[in-house]
Amino acid sequence: LLGLGLGLYWGEGNKKSKTSIRLGNTDPKLIKKFIEFLIMAFSINTSKLKFGLQIFGDLSEKKVLNFWLKELKKFNIRRVQFSKIIITPARGVGNYREKSQFGVLTVHFNNVKLKKILDSMLPL
Repeated sequence: LLGLGLGLYWGEGNKKSKTSIRLGNTDPKLIKKFIEFLIMAFSINTSKLKFGLQIFGDLSEKKVLNFWLKELKKFNIRRVQFSKIIITPARGVGNYREKSQFGVLTVHFNNVKLKKILDSMLPL
């Protein structure tokens, strides 16, 4: 799990922030594995996780939010942990609906010390 978590963070994570560990993706399984990594490797408290959600304008905010809350239920994630949903206007007909029917979820964990530890584990 340590190798998987580091690989996910290295490949999919946003490393620009100096204070926050962030990872965004459309795949709920990937998001859940990353949260499991943070719990197992660093004993984080999941109530301190924050989430950002970006969706296309033709998706239902309520439906998408409920989808993610259901997917993250085992971590006791609550609605208040989500920031305002960012809506991107759809640009015509395309295959994005298949790839992003539940938007892009970004996990945020704000902890400067842990951010430095995690970054030091990567060959940057």
